[in-house]
Amino acid sequence: MKKLILFFLVANITNLFAQEAVDGKLQKQMDKSFTIEKYLAQGDDIFWKTSKPMMYQNQGFEDGHGMWAWPPALKTFPKRVGLLTYAVFDPGFLETSVKKYGYMTLKSTEYGELTNESTQDLANNLYKMSIPALKSMFATYGSTLLTPEEFIKTDAQRQAYEGFSFREKGIAKLMSGQGGASTLANPKGFSMHYADNLSMPDFVQAIGAQATALNLDAVLVIKVQMGMDGSNNVYIQSISCAMYGPNPVAKDPNKKYVSINAATGYNPYVVYNAIKMGAFDTEHLLETKEGLNLVVQVSNKNGRVVNFDSYDKLIARICSGPVYALNAWISGGWKPFKYK
Repeated sequence: MKKLILFFLVANITNLFAQEAVDGKLQKQMDKSFTIEKYLAQGDDIFWKTSKPMMYQNQGFEDGHGMWAWPPALKTFPKRVGLLTYAVFDPGFLETSVKKYGYMTLKSTEYGELTNESTQDLANNLYKMSIPALKSMFATYGSTLLTPEEFIKTDAQRQAYEGFSFREKGIAKLMSGQGGASTLANPKGFSMHYADNLSMPDFVQAIGAQATALNLDAVLVIKVQMGMDGSNNVYIQSISCAMYGPNPVAKDPNKKYVSINAATGYNPYVVYNAIKMGAFDTEHLLETKEGLNLVVQVSNKNGRVVNFDSYDKLIARICSGPVYALNAWISGGWKPFKYK
């Protein structure tokens, strides 16, 4: 797929989901674009390879150490899963120039953002479109996906949910792809449970504890990265989903865990499953051809074509990948690789 150099404009797209009168050339442009429908039409063998999907899922260990769950210890798929955050964000960057000096290529960048109002509108609409499909997908595994108004039952739970705060620090902050330039928004009624890296050890412990505080078996985070180019065309660049919960393997009081880092020590909360399809982060997107870059709006001075049709199927399919794998691993029907 041709590399797209994206310029995220400071723009108001509050009416993004409204269809306007368009000319024939504009419609043809959308018809030729890499749309949601065309992406979904790919078979599984191609779909999961497209855009270089990145699985956060790593090897769990039978004794419970590390950051990743040992699924067989869960016995059954989590029954009550709380959707904590449905974050829509714009990392906001522009590649302004590329200059070659002999064998070197130097790039300069500037930052821009969608307005908070625009990002908020996207979050509200995308959530409304996708939540029925996501609930249905979890139901096929005997699980109930709950939203905040469904899982908050007490004042203590409301305080735990609304009072959550996580700030990246140290080397993690320096490595953050979005830095301070991103515009983040949640659907109305949601609280922000967010980190640039969903598998960051400190974040895993902080968000995993929310499952206990909210009386849930597991918690889920969804992130959708949007973008807009210099022609006011809007793209979906990446979709991430990750699930966390209590470590299903109890800590052995007689075992001496090596606690040099999160990968070797015992952690009370772990990643159950996670996946990211699309652009890795701001810096990588400037350097790679990979990325979803699904066109959902094409516009010009005569009007625009907006097509979020099948967005619900897209996000449900992407999130179903790690959910399917987790369930299969729990039931003993599948393992991602050989364990020693």
